[in-house]
Amino acid sequence: MRSLILGTLLGLVCASAVSATVYKWVDEKGVVHYSDQPHPSAEQLDVKSAQTYSSNPSASTSTSGTGAATARVESYAECALYRPENDEVFMNTDTVVVKLRLAPNLLPGHKVAIGLDGKRQTDQPTSGTDFTLKVERGTHSVIAVIEDESGNEICRSSPVTFHVRQPSRQAPNAANRPRF
Repeated sequence: MRSLILGTLLGLVCASAVSATVYKWVDEKGVVHYSDQPHPSAEQLDVKSAQTYSSNPSASTSTSGTGAATARVESYAECALYRPENDEVFMNTDTVVVKLRLAPNLLPGHKVAIGLDGKRQTDQPTSGTDFTLKVERGTHSVIAVIEDESGNEICRSSPVTFHVRQPSRQAPNAANRPRF
């Protein structure tokens, strides 16, 4: 019985793309029926047409010097920081390595901008996927942005928060004190 109802509903979903007129009625046993054919005690339902999506390709074509058309991707399928991990804690360091995953790889003319605590890091390379940041103790947030030749943002990673812990000379715990 359950498979009959599921099959009927599935059929209605498929049929709704073709026909938007659906009738609903309840028989003498209390079973609800759906059909595209009218029934004496049926009520007509207003079924919205199936949701469709037509993509505007994000790739435009350009012509190279040889006259051949080449596809140019204007977005990245993946743009994510995978190092450091969110809420990762680093002990006794003043540098943190940030790693970016891009798919496809960084395209010609595009550049990477790294932001640390809301400020663009101008001392970082604008290509590649590994970056070494100088950090002080505390909590930090890092983000990567890919820009085109004009400086327009193509994609942005989700921000990653990490923590740097360093011992203090005033720490009461001897294990936290640096040894000189």
